[in-house]
Amino acid sequence: MFPRRRFLGFVAVLPFLVVISLGAAPQTHVVIMHTNDIHGHLLPDGVTGGSARIASIVRKMRPNLMLDAGDLFTGTPIADLSGGRSTIEVMNAIGYDAVALGNHEFDYGIDVLRQRMAQANFQFLSANVRGPLEDLHDGAIFSSAGIQFGVVGLSTEELKTTTHPRNLGLIEVRDLVESLEETISRMWDRVDFLIVLGHLTPAEEIRVAQAFPEIGLIIGGHSHQELTEPIFVGETMIVRTGHYGQWIGRIDIEFDGPRARNMTYRLIPTVEADPDAEVADILAPYEAALSAEFSMVVAHAPERLQSSDFEESPLANLIADAVRAQGGTQIALTNLGGIRAGFGPGPITRGKLFEVLPFQNTLVTMKLSGRNLKSLLAHDLLAVSGLRIEVDMGRPAGDRLVSVALSDGTSIEDGALYSVTANDFLLAGGDGFVEFAAGIEIEDTGMLLREALEAYIAGSEAVPMPLDGRVRVRR
Repeated sequence: MFPRRRFLGFVAVLPFLVVISLGAAPQTHVVIMHTNDIHGHLLPDGVTGGSARIASIVRKMRPNLMLDAGDLFTGTPIADLSGGRSTIEVMNAIGYDAVALGNHEFDYGIDVLRQRMAQANFQFLSANVRGPLEDLHDGAIFSSAGIQFGVVGLSTEELKTTTHPRNLGLIEVRDLVESLEETISRMWDRVDFLIVLGHLTPAEEIRVAQAFPEIGLIIGGHSHQELTEPIFVGETMIVRTGHYGQWIGRIDIEFDGPRARNMTYRLIPTVEADPDAEVADILAPYEAALSAEFSMVVAHAPERLQSSDFEESPLANLIADAVRAQGGTQIALTNLGGIRAGFGPGPITRGKLFEVLPFQNTLVTMKLSGRNLKSLLAHDLLAVSGLRIEVDMGRPAGDRLVSVALSDGTSIEDGALYSVTANDFLLAGGDGFVEFAAGIEIEDTGMLLREALEAYIAGSEAVPMPLDGRVRVRR
């Protein structure tokens, strides 16, 4: 087990803030390491190194602070079937100090999140989320090398639309800038260097950096976009490691007394490291429990199938076709953000299907008017089956649809009703698609999206790779 930092408890003058001592010897050189958007990818897959290799790198480099910018959960059987317990167990062993609260931390529900927060030896931080989470703090103060580091967590304002409403309960998401201003005002005279650990969109990162030039460092997540070179907004450095643990970030800071005078940043590939034996041993029983069911080969892919959030893709089309076939409707619509990986070439296992469609979203059938259907398609890009659409993503949301027709070219009539299969996340208004609430004759089939995909491709020696021009995108 990596040595743990000593928890000192709450400080009365700093509500919602914790103070933790790192106990390091005096020095002027500080190393901060970080990850983000691990999404339960605890095992190596040839591209990402997995938690045992992350642990090996951290043990070798011995950072003064080990941080994560959120979305620890949802993405793989080894994480999700334990309700995130395995993820927290390995993060405890690696020696994380604090994590930002990501939107996917809520995927298992509030009660399970509270259990995971209690299990963690590190702090969960978010200054702009309020609700029944007693172990959530605005920020924490860490002391190392005579430097007082203030670490403040932030969660994207998108949290309410990117998380299934059933999992949020009484959670409130507040304005980023107002929340950060309140938190900084309570801790500023106690810290030398301010870090924002932000599970934020890139635009939100810039907004925060511009509003608070006193921030020295923003460690980001949520976008899944790694930064090989940091972004600077004034003197504030913004860094990200991408997703799934493919990279771990390292920031070296040279201090002249309490003032930072130089910062350097690099990404370290995790796949090249040797695995740490302790973390490998933690993962072994989880792997053994899953191996029989999730190593089962369902089908084979002749080539690699990928999805895209920006254009038509064969994987998104395949999933939409599977949803329509299982729903038995004229049309299928599914959100691109629910597709989290690709597969192939080669065998497609049940475990890989789980990684492609990890959410517990069920197929829902309904009837929608042509008017409502057009309104949905004008909001944002969706994977479709049974339709041919053209959208202009340069237009604002709500005005993006250029044209739509059924696959055979039949026009969509405003007053006509069409049978549609979607999923329960969209039905609840997820990703802002509130028009699904206008559906009638709604029926939740109880079938998970990944179950629908498995049924559609089962036994295939060459999974279809549909790319037929059903979605045209202008920009």
